[in-house]
Amino acid sequence: MTRPMNEPVKTDAIADTRAAVPRPFKVACVEKIDAPDGSEGQDWYRYVLESGRSTVTGQRRGSRKDVLAYATQCTEQMNARGLTGQSIWSPRGRKPAAASTP
Repeated sequence: MTRPMNEPVKTDAIADTRAAVPRPFKVACVEKIDAPDGSEGQDWYRYVLESGRSTVTGQRRGSRKDVLAYATQCTEQMNARGLTGQSIWSPRGRKPAAASTP
């Protein structure tokens, strides 16, 4: 069925279609910061992960290269969970049957 030319497009249907497509997380930035209160060391970094309107911010000690690698790994894990619906931290599936004892 075709829509008449003068009939308005339902914007709710378009918005629903866009909402169904998840935006992947990406590393937005990694920047050097002072050590958090009660922590030692000079090698602290703040990392920001973004996905559309969602933002995750964290702090980690290490070299900039190590913190960037950690942040990248976090984005990969969150994206895998978002796209597949499965978590690496809490795997889902059938539990093995309990062994029967005689």
